[in-house]
Amino acid sequence: MRILLSAALLVLSPLPATAAAPAMQPGLYEITGKMAMKGLPMQMPAFTFQHCITPQDIADGNAYTSSKDNKDCKISNLKQSGNSVSYDFACVMQDHGSMVGRASGSSHATGYDMQMNGRFVPAMAGMSEFSQKMSAKRLGACK
Repeated sequence: MRILLSAALLVLSPLPATAAAPAMQPGLYEITGKMAMKGLPMQMPAFTFQHCITPQDIADGNAYTSSKDNKDCKISNLKQSGNSVSYDFACVMQDHGSMVGRASGSSHATGYDMQMNGRFVPAMAGMSEFSQKMSAKRLGACK
C-alpha cells in the first residue's frame, strides 16, 4: 500500500501546463490533494507538501509539477484558454504498467486547482480507476 501511495503521489501530481498559462508568481507554494481509488476499501489520506516554484519553472511549465522530474509522464492534447487548463496524461509506473487519464482545472497568479481522472492499465490489485483533486496556494518567497 505504501508503494502504491508513493507512486500515485509522484506521478499524479499535476503535470506541466506550459508557460502560456496565466503567469503564476514564483515562490513557495503549499500543495494539497486528495486521491480516491475505485475498488480500494479504505479512503486514502489527504496530503500536503510545500514546493518552491522558480521563474524558470513558470517559463518551462513546471509550475504544475511536484518535482522537476516527470520523465515517466507524458502529456498530450494540452488546451489553455484564459485561466482554464486541460490535458491528457500517460505515466509509466515502476513495477506496474501505466496510468492514463485527463486533468483539467484553473490557474491564477497565486495558485491552481486541478481535477485528475484516470485508470490503471492493467488494473492493479482490483483497482482500475482513480481521481485526484489538487490545489496550490502561494505562501510567500522561497526559503
